[in-house]
Amino acid sequence: MLVRDFMTPNPHVLNKKAKLKDVVNLFYKYKLEAVPILDEAGKLCGLVTRTDIIDTMVDHLPTSISIECIMTKSVVTVHPDNTLEEAWQIPITHLPVVDYDDKIIGLLNRQDFVEIFYKELSKYKNSVQQLSELSYSGVIGINLYGIINQINSVAACLLGVPQECALGKFIHDVIPNTRLMEVVHTGKKELGATIEINGQKLTVNRAPICEGYKIVGAVVIIQDVFPKNTLEKENLLKLEAKAEVLEQVFSSLKQGLIIVDTDNIIRFVNDAYEEIMGIPREKLLNHNAQEAVENSRMHIVLKTGIPELDAMQSVQGRQIIADRVPFFKNGKVVGAIGEAIFKDISEVEQLLKRNKRLMEENPANKRIKSNDLQPKLMTFENIIGQSRNMIQVKSLAAKIAATDTTVLIQGESGTGKDLFAQAIHNASNRNNNKLVAINCAAIPADLLESELFGYDEGAFTGAKKGGKKGKFEIAEGGTLFLDEIGDMPMVMQAKLLRVIQNKTFEHVGGENVHVCNVRFIAATNKNLQDLVKKRLFREDLYYRLNVVYLKVPPLRERKEDIREIIEMMMPVICNNLNITIKQFSEEAIDKMLLYKWPGNIRELINVLEQIAATVSSMIIQVKDIPAFVLEKEKSEYFENENIDEASQLRSALDKTHGNKALAAKMLGIHRSTLYEKLKKYEI
Repeated sequence: MLVRDFMTPNPHVLNKKAKLKDVVNLFYKYKLEAVPILDEAGKLCGLVTRTDIIDTMVDHLPTSISIECIMTKSVVTVHPDNTLEEAWQIPITHLPVVDYDDKIIGLLNRQDFVEIFYKELSKYKNSVQQLSELSYSGVIGINLYGIINQINSVAACLLGVPQECALGKFIHDVIPNTRLMEVVHTGKKELGATIEINGQKLTVNRAPICEGYKIVGAVVIIQDVFPKNTLEKENLLKLEAKAEVLEQVFSSLKQGLIIVDTDNIIRFVNDAYEEIMGIPREKLLNHNAQEAVENSRMHIVLKTGIPELDAMQSVQGRQIIADRVPFFKNGKVVGAIGEAIFKDISEVEQLLKRNKRLMEENPANKRIKSNDLQPKLMTFENIIGQSRNMIQVKSLAAKIAATDTTVLIQGESGTGKDLFAQAIHNASNRNNNKLVAINCAAIPADLLESELFGYDEGAFTGAKKGGKKGKFEIAEGGTLFLDEIGDMPMVMQAKLLRVIQNKTFEHVGGENVHVCNVRFIAATNKNLQDLVKKRLFREDLYYRLNVVYLKVPPLRERKEDIREIIEMMMPVICNNLNITIKQFSEEAIDKMLLYKWPGNIRELINVLEQIAATVSSMIIQVKDIPAFVLEKEKSEYFENENIDEASQLRSALDKTHGNKALAAKMLGIHRSTLYEKLKKYEI
């Protein structure tokens, strides 16, 4: 949807020499909210709103004064070819619409957006309700708080309640064992589960409802477990018989076996696995393997598709040898199987010697094939982080990626602003063309102009014969990433603003006008609003760049992502150093979580590389972590020495309603550490 399709065309305008009484008469006659003001050349030079007129009355200004005295002179405009989403990002009530000659052609009000979005929302809601009613399955939807906001007639019939009685009720009051609230809390879908309702055995599929990366509710699809057709029933019984035989075979094995689906949900474990791991079956089945099993790496095997053989796994202080192998269907990973075998110390040492010999003979056998710490084709899925802060940023970035919206990315050094720029470009319609980056702080001011615009032959002493293309030409049809835009000189800011407005530029020393068709993404570690106030950054350029604002959070504000970063990056770093892959012990990770990481992800990766290069053992312990990290190891939650540790543990459990996983995150410690402390204080 473009601005031209929803603007008010040919609005009433006034000359800047007009008197206040002329404006009042015009507003009264046509019931206007805002009027653009033009200069002698017919170009937009100001804007007068109803609020401005009210202010003049309050101040008792004479009606004979010129409108030039009360109008707003710094006017933000949009073009008719801008999208509505781009216009919505500009926090101004009245937006004049101008063509590329700065001639006023329309007016867009904030109220217009409300009407447009309401109509689109109504159409979407009606479509969802119609599709739900046409379904042969029962459909129930809840919001973030567990209130039923959607139920079709099939679901109402299965439950034995009228639709109007179920709507607005809490889900547990209608179906006590639905598990929908667990889906809301975990964000994990559950497929092929069974449930009993009114004596009927039914199959259910549960999934979260998301707006981008944010969970806003959940939906359940309910169906009969058993088919009606006799032949289908016979086939189902045969499959069940085969499954029973396979289960007996697996249960008789001495090796511990575990099978997970694509969502890392445990679907099968045998008796040996329970015994080796020391975890009851009910705490394994239908639970996420990463949460249920200490130091599990099944999620990594699912993501990479690379098997891990003879790997060391620390479980409750014991060393276990584990094999993890993915299995495929039509070329895609559809699950993984893990095998666990308990070894005594001598057997472990023999296995390590054999692995070392194999590594010496063919190092590639134990390497993850990766050439760089950062994937060349960066996507939002490649950007590590599942914390609420990162999900919100990735959600907004994913929404605007497909448009040509200008994006301003702000964040501290080392937070990965360039990764977001790459991901936005690769998810856009311009991904077949180049993403060209230029660091505005690294290039001297006198060279920056020629780097951006290019130059013609003979433009200056030492100019290259035949001239040189600038970044605008190289990025034609693609994306131009202006890194460290806050360090761009004021003179260049004015020239950049002209290109953004007019979509044209000229070579240094040239006369020909070149059309510029690029998308702009800018990034900075500085506060541009402060620079604008200090007159170190142009205000008009700031508003041109700040159409969509992305704030990349520092690592200290998303500590829950540190574990995932370590698990994903450590194998890659070891591969680049041509050494055996190493793992962190739980105690070592706890210490890493407590450090502030002022250098953000860049500092974390540097520390991981230092540890990988200097530590010889396969399991990294607390003593192996650099001293400056350990000096900051004290948990923020335990910093108040006036409150004893037991009281703080009880407080955390109260705040999380007894949820130990959430309490551990709040305290900044691992769950196993939390369990030890709870046992210590008999809580």
